Amino acid sequence: MRAAGVILKPWWRAAWLWCLLLVSLPAAAQIEIVDQAGRTVRLAEPARRIIFSEPGDFTMLAMLDENPARRIVAWNRWRLDQHTLNQWRSIDPEAFDRITQMSLDGPQNLNAEALIAHAPDLVVLDHFFGSAKQAVSQLEQAGIPVAILTLEANLRLRHPTEGIEKLAVLIGREERGKEVGAFIRERLDRVARRVARIKAEGGPLPTVLMEPHAGSGPCCMSMGEGRSMGDLVVLAGGRLIGSEIVDGMAGQLSAEYVIASDPAVYIGTGGQHMKARGGLLLGPDVDAATSRASLERVLRRVGLAQTRAVKEKRAHGIWHSGFSIVNLELIATWLHPAEFQDVDPAATLAEIDRRFMAKSLTGTFWTSLAPAKD
Repeated sequence: MRAAGVILKPWWRAAWLWCLLLVSLPAAAQIEIVDQAGRTVRLAEPARRIIFSEPGDFTMLAMLDENPARRIVAWNRWRLDQHTLNQWRSIDPEAFDRITQMSLDGPQNLNAEALIAHAPDLVVLDHFFGSAKQAVSQLEQAGIPVAILTLEANLRLRHPTEGIEKLAVLIGREERGKEVGAFIRERLDRVARRVARIKAEGGPLPTVLMEPHAGSGPCCMSMGEGRSMGDLVVLAGGRLIGSEIVDGMAGQLSAEYVIASDPAVYIGTGGQHMKARGGLLLGPDVDAATSRASLERVLRRVGLAQTRAVKEKRAHGIWHSGFSIVNLELIATWLHPAEFQDVDPAATLAEIDRRFMAKSLTGTFWTSLAPAKD
């Protein structure tokens, strides 16, 4: 007599064993963040084919990954000069040359179909480009995750390194992201504490003219308050002239207004793109003598030459694409040299290079008419 039971045919037995195996396996880990626009972004695995909309995002990825070019399939290189590109290319020329070098000057140029053609597994959009809602919708309908993140540390925010730390999660480098974040916040807190003490003690807040793309025209363009380098002046304990009349990130001041305001400190921003216009030269492959000579030329313009900032040699230049924490330290030392005499922005940049960068940029990234004095 045959014992009672269930007799499984061979193919049923195989299926049954496969189901048991699936049940016993742990569920595949899913990477998930909430981006800076409040949207949930999910990846099945760390991103390896990324598209960036912001020119500076390559630099920020380089703080997280020793070979950023290997993770990027397309990148907005708009406004970046060839000298900067050449230095980043030197990390891995073969991988860099495979990257599609886009030139997008705004969300109106964001073509979803062109991005989809690169088969990315993640598209990272700065808040500015994130306003292209139709393109974002098309990308997500195509199954491509989109993260709205500003990777450069926004020192005005409560969580200034949120963007780069969230990207670190998406590429499987969460611990590195936390390390970068802690490094930046520690130095930001040091500046904030000292500026708070200066204000509490009633110390003077020097007036500052910060001119973007310095020397590109008559005196003088001025930074406004908002999402711009002008806010670093405020964070460093200065008063930004022109901010009461400049609507937006930057605006034109008359030479008469500058002379009447008589700023105590002048800070111009510049880069290699200013060479053809006779402006302030800073950045990769610029030597110190050339940079200083360009600052002197910029300061000879009518309006600036009459200010005490120039007369007292408290005039400086800063690379517009530098690390924001280094720029903040520079500005703080220029505005309050006594209170920040132990702060060394060059040492901060050297530590960034040593701890986080596979390749450090070489060149001149700031210059001064003379050493700052009280």
